[in-house]
Amino acid sequence: MAPSDLSVAERSNNVNDNDNQSRPETEKQLTFMDSNLYRAAAEGRTTDDFKKPNHVHKLDQLLTPNRNTILHIHITASTNDETLFVEEILKLCPQLLLQANAKGEIPLHMGARYGHAHIVESLIKRVKANHNEDLERGIEAAKQMLRMTNKENDTSLHEAVRFRHLDVVRLLTNEDPDFLHYANEAGETPLYMAAERGYRDVVHEILENCSSPATGGPNGRTVLHAATIANDEAMTREVLYQNKLEKLDLTKQADENGWIPLHHAASLNYLEIVKLLLEKDKYTAYLANYEGMTALHIAASYGYCKIMKEILSRSPDCCDLVDKRGWNVLHFAVEGRDHIDAVDVILNDSSLSYLINEKDKNGNTPFHHVAISLNDSWALANHPRVDKMAFNKENRNALDIVSTNKDIQLFKL
Repeated sequence: MAPSDLSVAERSNNVNDNDNQSRPETEKQLTFMDSNLYRAAAEGRTTDDFKKPNHVHKLDQLLTPNRNTILHIHITASTNDETLFVEEILKLCPQLLLQANAKGEIPLHMGARYGHAHIVESLIKRVKANHNEDLERGIEAAKQMLRMTNKENDTSLHEAVRFRHLDVVRLLTNEDPDFLHYANEAGETPLYMAAERGYRDVVHEILENCSSPATGGPNGRTVLHAATIANDEAMTREVLYQNKLEKLDLTKQADENGWIPLHHAASLNYLEIVKLLLEKDKYTAYLANYEGMTALHIAASYGYCKIMKEILSRSPDCCDLVDKRGWNVLHFAVEGRDHIDAVDVILNDSSLSYLINEKDKNGNTPFHHVAISLNDSWALANHPRVDKMAFNKENRNALDIVSTNKDIQLFKL
């Protein structure tokens, strides 16, 4: 092999010090590979150049600018999951097995990313074979390789999950079932990533094979948040009733905004998911986010009447709860997007009539809010129990508010 076949790092040893010192730092560190060797690696040809006695011990120095080795190149380019090239090269240069590129990726990352199950299996067998005399050490070495992360803190399982390579996910999780698989730089655990992307089969595989998988995701969310937002009933049910996750009480875990999965389901109008979550944990209907809003408040603000009715059918007394402004569900309904139907849901239930004249922290009843907003609400205006003359803390009733707002022509008081 000509000197140019190897990296500039090796060649730089042969230049004089003055020339070396005058080179830019980026040029000193630059590496590149002979085009013939690059193509041979990509095509899986174990060319004689790889085996020459004076080169065989320098295969780890054959690097692209991103410091990819011939194994990185081959695994990336491979289309048939053939293992012969990988096995032969690792016999010639075992240290390539764990050699990382500039992104911190070892060959296992590449095999998992591109779904090469046979290559992944071959790499695992190889690391175990390095400890043939001690089975336990071989198993431990394999686990250490599986747990290696790149610069984004992705393990090989992250890569397999990201691109939905189910066979590789099964192989990796069976090989190291007790590892928690922590979050990467984006805050994603493999389980969360699978749920967020709607990969129900991958979620199932991880839950089946891993003894105690980590469940977290970005912004404080969990796998149950992800399954809920994905609107996948089967996946949500599996997460809810998976014994391994039971102790985590995922229905009550809030994200960084204080939103539990039920809040998200209510805001997205996912009725069947709401039913599943309430069947599992009715208590969540009483939990508020950091603004004091419950799932019922959220549903009322959007005018999602079916969600409101579902929550009320299971936990009617959650109507007692108010947010930090003192708003009850009728305040939200009056101010909401589809206020007419949402208000009707409350008014048609006589057991909730006590809400009609309840005041918020400013002393405003829901009827005040009708006057303040541009939303008309004939049903509330004509309800026999509404106190039209109630005064707020500014000593104003609804008529006072209407009379000072030229844009509002509501109704007869």
